[in-house]
Amino acid sequence: EILRPAKKVPTVRWSSPDPMSLRPKWSTMAILVIGEFLFGLGDSLLIAAGIGNTPWTVLAEGISNYVGIWTIGEATFAVSAAVMLLWIPIKEVPGIGTILNAIII
Repeated sequence: EILRPAKKVPTVRWSSPDPMSLRPKWSTMAILVIGEFLFGLGDSLLIAAGIGNTPWTVLAEGISNYVGIWTIGEATFAVSAAVMLLWIPIKEVPGIGTILNAIII
């Protein structure tokens, strides 16, 4: 029973009542920003340590090296923006977490 998939997305105390809202509760926003910051910090430590990168960072690093004038962060933002633009034809709307992920990380 414990390994059975959930029928819905679980919620926690800081969950926003409307997950697609661009104006979530302050607690939701705080947890999101802290989580994004920690994720970005961990990713940068992996890059600095030279022990391997996440797949998304490998893509950004490759684009950064190929273009030559972008940092890994700028390349990550460009790829994130391009992916969000590709969502337009399929009518997918990015949430606040997706937008902040592109900006913070």
